[in-house]
Amino acid sequence: MFDYCYWPEGIELELNKQLDNFHHQAQLLVDGQVFLELANKILKAQVAGKYFEVIILLPRGFKTLENANLFHRITQAGAKVGIIEVTLFDEDVEQFAIFDNRLFYSTKRLEGEVDFADFFFSKHRDFENLMKVSRLVNSYSQEIKLNFTAEKYFAVKGEEIAIFWESTNANSTVLTPGNRLLDSQGEERICIEEDTFLTITSKNEKSKASLSIFIKCLEVDQLKLSIAIFSKEFDDFIPIESVSKNKEVFAVYMSDLVKVEWICKPGITLYESRLGRLNNIGFHNFVCLENSSMNFEIHYSNTVTSKQIDFYPVAREMEGKEPYQRAPSEMSGDEFGKGDIPKNKASLFSKVVSIFRLKN
Repeated sequence: MFDYCYWPEGIELELNKQLDNFHHQAQLLVDGQVFLELANKILKAQVAGKYFEVIILLPRGFKTLENANLFHRITQAGAKVGIIEVTLFDEDVEQFAIFDNRLFYSTKRLEGEVDFADFFFSKHRDFENLMKVSRLVNSYSQEIKLNFTAEKYFAVKGEEIAIFWESTNANSTVLTPGNRLLDSQGEERICIEEDTFLTITSKNEKSKASLSIFIKCLEVDQLKLSIAIFSKEFDDFIPIESVSKNKEVFAVYMSDLVKVEWICKPGITLYESRLGRLNNIGFHNFVCLENSSMNFEIHYSNTVTSKQIDFYPVAREMEGKEPYQRAPSEMSGDEFGKGDIPKNKASLFSKVVSIFRLKN
């Protein structure tokens, strides 16, 4: 587990030497006086990217302004510091340091028969236990905790969704794209115009953590309509298609029960000329007795667009005949063609589609 183990008489001298070499991480157990002597060396080492967990055995009442300032500087630089107050120092109290899980220093000489693997493991455990019972001075540890979520991960184009984040133990939190600096926690609404990949990155002097989310943009019409007629044969509504390639024009039998269903994306305000303001999802049933239209107004993001659908009833006795020599003027020149007469066993839906099939 460790490459080397030393038990020097003057541990502070050995620690000073060790801070100058290539090792980058250390756990230290020192007394208050040694801490004061090592503090500036530790700060310089931290600038070079060497990080520490420090337990300080501090005599009661030994709380000088100099100590407080050093604690603040070291913790702000990223070290994890704990203090155990003691009434007096016991000469038998062991001071030790573990560097990079490779090098061990101790003020106690070890017996030759000691199982070093178990011994070193116990030293790690001892240090963790000491840190738990000590009074922590640091405002954060080296481990960054980051949480990043979205209200949902599928959005209609133009829809706003909320994102949420919370970062702990970080000095900075940045959202990309955009390299925007964020608070350590918060929420924000963003408009989704395309597939969106977002990343939040948090950093402190010791480490960095990133989380990403992907939001799929769904391309849908602002207003989606579907038209159906009620079939007694099926005891259900049967969808029908427009007979025009360019407009929403529907041919139905006289006295058919017609169902118009609509759905529009969030953020839209929908009106119909006779029905008034509508819910974003709904339907309207009516009996078609004459030529009629429905006129929708779509209010979205300071723009207003309109959509019209036309209905032309056909007498049932016209089945097999040409229903119109020419479509009404509203059809802007579109023509109905002669439909192929289906067999007697054909369904009502196939008859309607065949009769009013548009010429290619």
